[in-house]
Amino acid sequence: MSSAPDPARVGRAYFQKYYKSVGGNEVRVTFIPSREFAFSYFGEEGMHRHISFSKLEELVEHLRTTVPRHAFYSTAYYRDPCVKDMDGKGWLGADLVFDIDVDHVETPCKELHDTWSCKSCGASGWGSVTACPRCGSNTIERHTWVCETCISVARDEVLKLVDFLEMDLGLSRQELLVTFSGHRGFHVHIEAPEVRELGQDSRREIVDYVKGLGLDARFLVTKTRGGYKLRSETPLGWYGRVARWALIKFGSENPTLSLSEWQSVLKESVSKEAAAVDEKVTIDTKRLIRLPNSLHGKTGLRVAPFTVHELENFNVIDRAKVFTSGEVAVRLEGGPKRVLDAKLEGGRELALPTYVALYLLLNGAKLLKFDAR
Repeated sequence: MSSAPDPARVGRAYFQKYYKSVGGNEVRVTFIPSREFAFSYFGEEGMHRHISFSKLEELVEHLRTTVPRHAFYSTAYYRDPCVKDMDGKGWLGADLVFDIDVDHVETPCKELHDTWSCKSCGASGWGSVTACPRCGSNTIERHTWVCETCISVARDEVLKLVDFLEMDLGLSRQELLVTFSGHRGFHVHIEAPEVRELGQDSRREIVDYVKGLGLDARFLVTKTRGGYKLRSETPLGWYGRVARWALIKFGSENPTLSLSEWQSVLKESVSKEAAAVDEKVTIDTKRLIRLPNSLHGKTGLRVAPFTVHELENFNVIDRAKVFTSGEVAVRLEGGPKRVLDAKLEGGRELALPTYVALYLLLNGAKLLKFDAR
């Protein structure tokens, strides 16, 4: 391929190869006639929404013929999903969905691949900042990447969430579908009939619970001679989590402590065991979410589905990478030191696996050459 590659042209060519090979059994979406679908395309701005399909074959054919850069479907079920007026669609319920993104979790690897620049004073650097360390401005432009460490940290957050869903809310693993988002995190889908009619307030309460928001040790303990003890010794729920951290810190699951000591145990328990979910996604009963087994337009990675067992035992990047054959010779100007499972140190003229080179191109790295071998 020529120098200074065009991301839209190159990306579409690769995506076309993938979608030509996708079979109906790989498009993991249920109740297709009741869902809204949305797509964005290479070389175009914006999103095409309010699309519906009567059967799986129509959806698969659309993927093959239009080659979308991004593909979404609604977590909601509608009577008329193609109606453009949201109130006119006829809402029938919605899946319960959680989004976990490594952007919401501190990871040391950000110093190796993320960069920032201040629009006010021009300062720049590696890592992640909320305000410019030089001038204090909040007008920060960020360029983020993902590596194995990011994905591992996000996976740990998913497994924390699974513990809440199983042990506290009584859902089974068989009711959970986990998908790698194709970029910086995961989605957890629950399609059980009992969650479909939950409103925003109920969904927000679930989010608050798994994030440990609003917990106060005063309501978890009772006064006894010499101090305070937990009101319940059940191993379940936040009582059980607090008891575990009391055991770690004080050698007993229910020691007699001062109220401030219990507050400290609770704070540590929340910091270690709460799940870092994005509230906006879960409470939105009309949310668009990425289509499982579609490709993410900023990475070229697959929105790969996992059972909980697979998530615990399989390599996420291996499952998500699609373009595994061949190499691409690239000339990289600047850019990250590490992405996905590849280290980019040691020179800017690099021979990279195709999936790594495509990720760099689609996510905005400055590539002066992109020659497939």
